[in-house]
Amino acid sequence: MQPGPTERGFLLVEALVALAIAALMAALVYDTVWQMGRTATVAADQRQALLLARSVLAAASVPGPGSPIPARGTDGRLAWAITSEAYTEAAADGLALRTVRVEVSDAASGRTLARLTSLKARQ
Repeated sequence: MQPGPTERGFLLVEALVALAIAALMAALVYDTVWQMGRTATVAADQRQALLLARSVLAAASVPGPGSPIPARGTDGRLAWAITSEAYTEAAADGLALRTVRVEVSDAASGRTLARLTSLKARQ
């Protein structure tokens, strides 16, 4: 017995549907892997920026006249800026303090990656 005209094309439709589902799944997997890679890159950039911010803040907090590190600078793809201002809260022991802030950003886009704030005794 030979298949009728409607039964002959049925296998082709099944194959096309299966191919469409496979293509959709491949696209979803590709998008997920791309997003994971992008997230890993952003996390690595933020980790590098935080390490730089800690180093700059430590250098800016060295006691003595002035600062041993410039107020602005770059390190590869990262740029930092140091700001310092008088601490407005009165210290209990009368110690004069100042607030030191370090902001590290992507030098190309200007996007802030890390920001640290600390107190330093005024000289």
